[in-house]
Amino acid sequence: MSGCSGGSCSSCSSGDQDNPDRLPPGMLKAYNLNQSTADGVLVWVEVENSPEGPRLTDVSAEILAAAKGMNDGRLFAVLFGGLEVKPLYPEIFGYGVDSLYHVRDKRLDVYTPEAYASCIAEITERVVPAVILMGATPRGRELAPRLASLLGTGLTADCTALSLDGRKLIMTRPAFGGNLMADIECPHYPQMATVRQGAFPTPERREGSGTAIYWQYTGDVPKEVLSDEPETGESDDIRDARILISLGSGIRHRETIDIAESLARKIGAQVSCSRALVEKGWMPRSRQVGMSGRTVTPDLYIAFGISGAVQHRVGMVKAKRIVAVNTDADAPIHKFADLSILSDAEAVIKEMERSL
Repeated sequence: MSGCSGGSCSSCSSGDQDNPDRLPPGMLKAYNLNQSTADGVLVWVEVENSPEGPRLTDVSAEILAAAKGMNDGRLFAVLFGGLEVKPLYPEIFGYGVDSLYHVRDKRLDVYTPEAYASCIAEITERVVPAVILMGATPRGRELAPRLASLLGTGLTADCTALSLDGRKLIMTRPAFGGNLMADIECPHYPQMATVRQGAFPTPERREGSGTAIYWQYTGDVPKEVLSDEPETGESDDIRDARILISLGSGIRHRETIDIAESLARKIGAQVSCSRALVEKGWMPRSRQVGMSGRTVTPDLYIAFGISGAVQHRVGMVKAKRIVAVNTDADAPIHKFADLSILSDAEAVIKEMERSL
């Protein structure tokens, strides 16, 4: 074409042959042929039984509210159960859910991880979300890896924080034995994560409305559950406590735990612990706070004989007030405690229990 000179002609693409990134007229450089069309967040809503009937688990409510707050796209949810879970609709929509996929299949009335994963994979194919989230509960930890395998994507488990940069999910969790906090990205869609309870604030309960879609599972249920009975044992959940008396490796005598329990009853607290006492067999894992235990957010956290290593800190750092009792002035916990007492933990527990 005569008149073209060095690519200055804007009516053709024949110029500037030395620039391989030059696009034909009308095409935007931002256009990416490999860009995923995935958008929005899909959350598995876990339900538990209570004396008043089915209720959302706290972590599911936290995830829904947080996902709506950091997501510009649509928010989808998956709910399993029959008519008994329909009263949960207003609360679910109140947290910002746009579309709720209600799986009403009698074969799935009893939790079956293989079938649940297969069903959510079907819904994922329909919705095409950029992100899939669920609580890091015993069921969530069992379900998530199965779903990730079916979808051929990655999974970041036990996240303590999440953020969205556009559609890119930044997942934060302890790594290298809890010695550092890692920000993780997944190069594939959907991006998947399980989230610890307490990672996000407990949302205010509201009611709303949205679109409910009844979903019929078309797959198989590979096994039959003959009975489903709740585990018997301690019912108090340390995640619900407003005051926690937490015991660590500085507790040298097992009878001190009984004294701590007595103290807790007097001040309306519960007793928790670090991993050290669980490994000794002195306390159950349900009382453990930390990376391999539970995340707690009490108003007051009194740490007796706990050094404050990052493995423990990630589970309690969001407490409103932290009191540390430790003989070691160089213990890490003193750096983020509101009040530090340099004294023997067992001696302080005994004196507090006696004086009260």
